[in-house]
Amino acid sequence: MKIDDGVMIAAADTAKNNPASPPERMPRDRSAAIKFFVSHTSPQLIALAVLLAVVARIWVGNFTWVDALVALAAWAYFPINEWLIHVFMLHYKPRKIFGRTIDFHLPKTHRWHHAEPWNMEWIFIPRHVHRLVFPLIALIVVLAGSWRGPVLSYFAVYLLLGLHYEWVHYLAHIPWCPDIAYYKRRVREHRWHHFRNENYWWGVSMGSGDRIFRTAPAVEETGRSGTAATLGMGKDAA
Repeated sequence: MKIDDGVMIAAADTAKNNPASPPERMPRDRSAAIKFFVSHTSPQLIALAVLLAVVARIWVGNFTWVDALVALAAWAYFPINEWLIHVFMLHYKPRKIFGRTIDFHLPKTHRWHHAEPWNMEWIFIPRHVHRLVFPLIALIVVLAGSWRGPVLSYFAVYLLLGLHYEWVHYLAHIPWCPDIAYYKRRVREHRWHHFRNENYWWGVSMGSGDRIFRTAPAVEETGRSGTAATLGMGKDAA
């Protein structure tokens, strides 16, 4: 299938499922898109974390081949990690245990995101995730001992990929996208996830997780689920 064909299918799905989108106020050119992205708290926090990890790694010193190995491991694992988080955490469905409903704030915000995919409030990683993840990373680094250098190298790459994730996910939810085939494909597949069938195309910034787990079918052979906006839970699920 040609890229242009995929773009047309994604556009058609978007129009059928959310005809009022995207709002005119959203960034529609490169300058506006970059300006909004760099002004948001989540990219700012992740960029700061990347900088701190890089500076800390340089300060620790004693670079070896292990640093290159763990950096490669972070890059190789990220699409799988992205896929697992999307499937098992973001799309977690509330369940009753001993008569009590168990639910979490993160999947709630993701359900809001599916219900309003053009709402800029739900596009970026929620702040409560940063409040949990950043201290956890810091604790791991402190406890790493003699492995502190390679651990910092791993997290520097991982956090950089996390920043890239935010960028790609952001692109999928605004009208503008760079004229780069890679980004067009990532945007196209994520929009299929939102507007055609939420059970496929779980990868966001990388697509290899979907290829590994076989969740990137041919779009023209994949029917619309009819539940992409509600995740099959009804309008009041959140």
